[in-house]
Amino acid sequence: MNAFNLIDRYIAEVGKDLPRKNRLDIEAEILSALEDMLTERSQKTGTPVDEQMIVEVLKEYGAPRKVAASYLPDRYLIGPQLYSAFLSALKLILPILAAIALVKIGLSLGQISLSFENIFVTLFEGVFEFLGSAMTALGSIIVLFAILQRTLPEFKEESGEWDPRKLPEATSRNRVEVWSSVLEACAAAFGIVLFNFFPGLITISYQNASQWWIGIHAGETAGAWSTTLLSESFFKYLPALTILLALVIIQDAVLVGRRRWETWTRWTAFSLNIAAVTLAGIMLAGPALTEISVDTLISGGFPDQFVARVMVSFINQGAILALVLSMIACTIKAIRLLIRLTGRNLSPALEKFAHP
Repeated sequence: MNAFNLIDRYIAEVGKDLPRKNRLDIEAEILSALEDMLTERSQKTGTPVDEQMIVEVLKEYGAPRKVAASYLPDRYLIGPQLYSAFLSALKLILPILAAIALVKIGLSLGQISLSFENIFVTLFEGVFEFLGSAMTALGSIIVLFAILQRTLPEFKEESGEWDPRKLPEATSRNRVEVWSSVLEACAAAFGIVLFNFFPGLITISYQNASQWWIGIHAGETAGAWSTTLLSESFFKYLPALTILLALVIIQDAVLVGRRRWETWTRWTAFSLNIAAVTLAGIMLAGPALTEISVDTLISGGFPDQFVARVMVSFINQGAILALVLSMIACTIKAIRLLIRLTGRNLSPALEKFAHP
């Protein structure tokens, strides 16, 4: 076997991992470097180039994949800039999924006869469902962060020298209020769980003239009457609402992980608030989100038609008021974010309003 054939094989192996556009140039550079090393080694030792010398030089030069990697930029699905935020998203979302699974298992166990076989099947199905949900959530989060990594300029691979002038400002206006983000994420998670898995808990219940309630109620009282409040129209908006709330959770996880506001996170928050205003406006303009009538309450045992009429009006107007208030709150947040994104030298009053 020709000893120099080792060099050809080595360069071919390195070339397999090189980009096509500059592969030939890099291979020529490596060949030139190896020839120079062999010439220098031969002159130093006073012996001709042989197979043993070539093997020694190739070992010193490095394994093919390691050499090829030195000519390539760092390759990763989620880079170091977003990795801590990625972990924060997982730490926030996976416990929520686990809690949902435990609640569902508990409810299932309460509806079956507690034999060993039934308990085993229920636990197995619950764990299997949790693993499926966790894998789906993990895949979705990875895809989302990979998209952020490759589309936002802040996270693209830097070329040349970094510019210290591009460092984020060390001011309180960029600081994230962690407790606020965590509370918002928990509220969004509660909404996802409640509306998707337990919408039947949102009821109006009545037992007698002095005992009636509106809202979330899981228990049942002997002789009590109750009916769900949410209409079929509400559930038409539920997929969009669930996606929006999930994105809010991920956004809050990113903020908690990075501990500061940045341009791209402000634009993301601005977009989510605009989406929330739009969805609330569509829901407000559409059919009623509650499904209750005076006749329904009277048939359920309400003794007073006037009280029933007042309660129906209260429920319907309450749903409208909730949408209006959410639109106002999200609009204010969007304006604050836009001011921060576009304003440089703000007046003290505007500076305070625009935080973050």
